[in-house]
Amino acid sequence: MSGVVFDTEAIIAYLYREPGHHAVADRLAGVFDGETDGWLTETNASEVFYFVARFEADSETPTTASLRAADRDIRTLSQKGIEIEQADWRHVAEVKADSDLSLADAYAVALAHDQDATLVAGETVANASLPVDISVRPFSEHD
Repeated sequence: MSGVVFDTEAIIAYLYREPGHHAVADRLAGVFDGETDGWLTETNASEVFYFVARFEADSETPTTASLRAADRDIRTLSQKGIEIEQADWRHVAEVKADSDLSLADAYAVALAHDQDATLVAGETVANASLPVDISVRPFSEHD
């Protein structure tokens, strides 16, 4: 495997110290130290952004401050070595068509396959029947 792709759930667990965050932090440490490549699809980065913007707001409506917090979190991940990458949309569509995954999860799966990378993901993806052969590392099994 040449690196690690993170799904939205993994990054949110890391940012908000949810169950499994230690396992995600261990994988991210390798990326931050330059020991391995790390990716987040544009779609997953968008999900992380809007989740953070909502979580950091006083209500479900994002505020200027919560949008800045979301932007800060994505920029920090990027500055530390996470590459925000496009996945081939046709490959994503094939993965989505042949699975019960969400569209964002299909993006992460397709990018992991295209990069020959391990996918760090939540139980939904880890327990899914995937139409492509990739290594999936469920982060919650470690905590």
